[in-house]
Amino acid sequence: MKRTTIAAAVLATALGLAGCGSATDSGSGAAAKSSSPAAVKSGDSVDGAALAKRMTDAMVAAGSGSMAMDFGGQGKASGSFVMKDSSMEQQMTMELQGEKLEVVALGGVVYMKGLPGSDKPWVKIDPKADDPVSKMFAGLAGQDNDPRQFAKALQGTKAKVVGTSGDTTEYEVTIDPTKLLGGTGGSTAAPSVAPVTAHYTLDKQDRPTLMTTQVQGQTLTITFSDWGKKSTITAPPADQVGTFKLPTG
Repeated sequence: MKRTTIAAAVLATALGLAGCGSATDSGSGAAAKSSSPAAVKSGDSVDGAALAKRMTDAMVAAGSGSMAMDFGGQGKASGSFVMKDSSMEQQMTMELQGEKLEVVALGGVVYMKGLPGSDKPWVKIDPKADDPVSKMFAGLAGQDNDPRQFAKALQGTKAKVVGTSGDTTEYEVTIDPTKLLGGTGGSTAAPSVAPVTAHYTLDKQDRPTLMTTQVQGQTLTITFSDWGKKSTITAPPADQVGTFKLPTG
């Protein structure tokens, strides 16, 4: 189903590549001793997990921000996010292939607006529920949505410094989305997302300002801004939330 595939791609990119999934360890030891941005130069190789830990710790310290996503001619998205209790809450509006979707990630569940087959405007995807749709997206939704899962996903990898300036440092790193999603193998959507090479540009405080990658033949660009700007993520009204039913026949 085309729009279900689009929804899976949205969750994998908006939640996955931005750093979602459950995590109990944000990384420590030797990984935490990687080179700082001021100490690296183009061509250097740094520990991938340590780089991810610096970046996600900086995001958590900032507390909130905004992101804008370009799906390489297939659509665009924008929204805000809040780091709260070691989790990442998000609210996004997306236009993909002529379809408009809204996504809210809050309290360990994901709400989506714009999917067909729902008796209410919003659909709730709960990784703890046993309905077919929640099971299908469970690996993408995650249970804790901890951005520091990104550090665990890059353990054992290397990130290459591909550019530096007075204010920013650009890194190239390979991401395995299945690890980024907490290693969950139960989702039918996650296995279709192959490992990708991403470029991250970090500012002086290790906060990401730009990310680009190729996802299934499409160029994905994410721009981060408004670090520290106050934002509130709210769930849709309960009477506007229903269930999503897969078409039959």
